[in-house]
Amino acid sequence: MFQAMPALTINSAYRALQSCRLCFLICLFVVFSGILYPAFAQNQAHELRSGWYPDEPYQMQAGTGTAAEVTGLDIQIARELFEQTGHRVTFEPMSWAEILEGLKTGETDFLMGAYYEEAREEFAYFSKPYRTERNEIYYHKSIDKLSSLNSVQELLQFLQSEELRIAVIEGHAYGSEEFRKLMQDPPPNLELITSQGYEENLHLVVEGRVDLFVANPIIMDRLTARSQASGLVQKLGIKSQEIPVHILFSKKSISRGQLEEFNSILQDMQEQGRISTLHRDFVLPAYLSITTGQTWFAVLNLLGIAAFCTSGVLLARKERYNLFGALVLATLPAIGGGVLRDLFLGVDQVFVLETPAYFLVAIAIVLAGFAIIRYYDFIHDRSGTLAKKIDAFIENRLGSVFDRLFKFFDAWAVASFTVIGVGVALEMRAEPLWLWGPAMAVLTSSGGVILRDIVRADFNIEMLKQDTYAEISILGGIIYTCALMYTPYEISLGLIFYLTMFMVLLLFALRFFILWKGYMNPFQFGDIYTHPDTRLQQFREKEPHLWKVVSGYYTEDDESRAAPVHRSRLEEMHNRFLYLTGELKESLDQVAAEPLNEKTINNYRQCNARLEIAISLENNLYAFLEQKPGKGMQPSVDGSELQQLMHESLRTMIDTTAMAVETGDVMDFTMLEGLTSQYRQRFDHLRDKYRGRQKEHDDAHLKAVLQSTHKVERIIYLLSDYVKLRLDKKEIRAGSATNRKAQQAHVLK
Repeated sequence: MFQAMPALTINSAYRALQSCRLCFLICLFVVFSGILYPAFAQNQAHELRSGWYPDEPYQMQAGTGTAAEVTGLDIQIARELFEQTGHRVTFEPMSWAEILEGLKTGETDFLMGAYYEEAREEFAYFSKPYRTERNEIYYHKSIDKLSSLNSVQELLQFLQSEELRIAVIEGHAYGSEEFRKLMQDPPPNLELITSQGYEENLHLVVEGRVDLFVANPIIMDRLTARSQASGLVQKLGIKSQEIPVHILFSKKSISRGQLEEFNSILQDMQEQGRISTLHRDFVLPAYLSITTGQTWFAVLNLLGIAAFCTSGVLLARKERYNLFGALVLATLPAIGGGVLRDLFLGVDQVFVLETPAYFLVAIAIVLAGFAIIRYYDFIHDRSGTLAKKIDAFIENRLGSVFDRLFKFFDAWAVASFTVIGVGVALEMRAEPLWLWGPAMAVLTSSGGVILRDIVRADFNIEMLKQDTYAEISILGGIIYTCALMYTPYEISLGLIFYLTMFMVLLLFALRFFILWKGYMNPFQFGDIYTHPDTRLQQFREKEPHLWKVVSGYYTEDDESRAAPVHRSRLEEMHNRFLYLTGELKESLDQVAAEPLNEKTINNYRQCNARLEIAISLENNLYAFLEQKPGKGMQPSVDGSELQQLMHESLRTMIDTTAMAVETGDVMDFTMLEGLTSQYRQRFDHLRDKYRGRQKEHDDAHLKAVLQSTHKVERIIYLLSDYVKLRLDKKEIRAGSATNRKAQQAHVLK
């Protein structure tokens, strides 16, 4: 027996040791669980429940179907707050009164966006204020006496003296102590009508069942704009005090220790600027949508789109697109940028699907343009005279009007599209906003135009070269984005409205001024002095020197009559002319080597044609003066007389041309056009006259002079062509309109 006892003791000790080790492991598990999972260790709930109700931008539902998500300023603040304590948050659709009742019973754990009210302390804890807001009075327009009130005291006196019906949200509190007492114990003249929310309040006022109600302007102004009830519902506009906004926690499910933890995290979020950022992300888009959703803004936006569509129709006409092609060219600049923006940002529904008016405007303009063009072609085939009258009327009367209107709507489009692009980036909370705000602005305004030119296979996209459209949009996007990012925490609709309108007007004025003055883009790569337009401008500046040289081929004799200069002087002037034309030709060749837009190609053709005429005219004049018709023969009276008349006529026309080129005045060229026509008729008459005399007298000198008249005739016709070019009355040879690369290569050879 004594021998068995030690064995028993050892077994008991071993079992005791095993039990201790198990207890030790359990203790370690509990300790580490407390370290890794403080919520579990502190016996905290893992899920907090609340309700939500439509209160945009504080509480709302984004998306549709299975992708629908409850979001908003208060919802996002709640999620970020409770995630830091290891809680999951669920929101169920409820009315304000239902959520408040749930706090009393413990069925809901918290409520966002609550005002302080002493009675609520019986069943709920108040968090520290996490934001502030103001309230406004909204009333039916028939109560015109309210518009004369200027203070809260006057309003309270009015409410205590007039027979009124006031909509009151069930369970809702009011920030003003006087107003709260008035609602809790209303005088006999006030009838309180209970409602479930702001939307019901609005319907009650519109239907005339309620006279007024109190509401948050951020929520109410948006609802009013969407319901198109702004004509019936007015806002009083009395500046009220800021009301602190709290989170209510149910005393049934939340302890004071948890409340202190929540308050600590809430304070950190405020100090780190996170709540201000969320306020900007949700409240600013609401204000912007109110501003840009107004009818006048939408109408001007549609007019800007109409201008883009009209330019697309004109391109389709010029480049012989079919009806579908014209629709593509019209819609891409109008809505293409917005579609690209929405796809880039991942918007649930592309804007054009929500606002089909943009696409319908494009279709209407394309169909109307097609009908007008077809009718014009019909008139042109049946009556060329009537078509010419229509062309003259459009050119003289409507051309300048259309040009000004297009510049106006183009400038408005860049301004409105820039603002809308920044607003969408803000609404989609694209971060960092300072980058994506301007990026979405320029994509909205310019992306569609670039798409159109890519579809046209245009190798010279003007938007990416000379045009200032994109740069203005980028600049405006940067200024507008920065202004929105640094607006005060408690912003107002008026501030956003005036800021937005200031930006729209600023961008409009800048774009319109640049279009009106025709300034080139200063941000182009390459030296400005090598720019094709600069070279063409230099050509125009040097062109008068060319004609001055030609006019120097004549001088005066002792009797003050026109006479050719001495042969050596003539040779010197001729060499100088060749040197100048060589410089101008080289400059034009350098222009031809550049990728040109359509306007520059037309200017190049004009300058090149004028240079060719000047060279041909100088060759004929030099040959006429250098050969001296009838040299070595006995001068005759008729021959000398005809020769002198030709010299006088040529000198007069060349000097007049040089003067007109120097001034560049249209009136001078118009006068020169009449002069060349007059001299051409006079020359034909003189030649016929002296031919008759030559046949009568068989004058050899006169015959030699008459044989040289074809050069003079050629000079007169060249001058006539030159004048028509300067007056845009002569068509310039053009290449194929369907392939601009081949066209430019052909034209610029």
